[in-house]
Amino acid sequence: MEFTMNLWLWIGAAGMTAGTLPTAYRLLTGGKYRTLTATLFGITGIAAVAYIIMGFGYGIVSIGSQEVEVVRYADWLLTTPLMVLYLGLLSRPGRAILQRLVAVDVVVILAGVAATAVPGIVQYVFFGIGMIAYLALVRLLVDTLPERATFTSPREESSFVTLRNLTVIVWTLYPVVWVLAPTGAGLLLPETQALVFTYLDIVSKVGFVLVALRGMTALTDAPSEMSVSAD
Repeated sequence: MEFTMNLWLWIGAAGMTAGTLPTAYRLLTGGKYRTLTATLFGITGIAAVAYIIMGFGYGIVSIGSQEVEVVRYADWLLTTPLMVLYLGLLSRPGRAILQRLVAVDVVVILAGVAATAVPGIVQYVFFGIGMIAYLALVRLLVDTLPERATFTSPREESSFVTLRNLTVIVWTLYPVVWVLAPTGAGLLLPETQALVFTYLDIVSKVGFVLVALRGMTALTDAPSEMSVSAD
């Protein structure tokens, strides 16, 4: 079983590393939109490091009777804000909205950590808090960002919508896996949990980066990538 779990973790490491190469190349060759490219590089680059650490068997901490994948949660705590930050840089809704978006995302991840670290009914209390925060995050992504967006072209808006939809659809599957996995009802084996999380991580992060790179040609001017005004 350990071999199977490690196999999926190393597949995740390989996938994230491969997904980092296009952004690394753009950064090294001095391509346009360096802030956006660096944000994308961080998404898969951090995830690749996390998967390599987990592949070597590190990153699980015992808290009482609970085992917490601290490296995985650290990965999510760093990379998911980068993903919503990228969506904010594309839509430019105003700095206050962007800060709120990142803050709510952090609450979602921290609630997941707490739900994993505590036993019994309390874990579902934290899980509920995380779900409420996630619904708030989805509303910000689906309603607030488009309403407050200042897109410079239809193609830029199309890139945002594709990335936003991919993110919301895939992220919604994570709490389902959490409930079915040993962290919740225990209906999934640990190796199955590792397989599913690896698959979702690759789709959500590498898929996000590839779609974002393809849509980067829709941006009309380099200075606009950091024009997130204050409210």
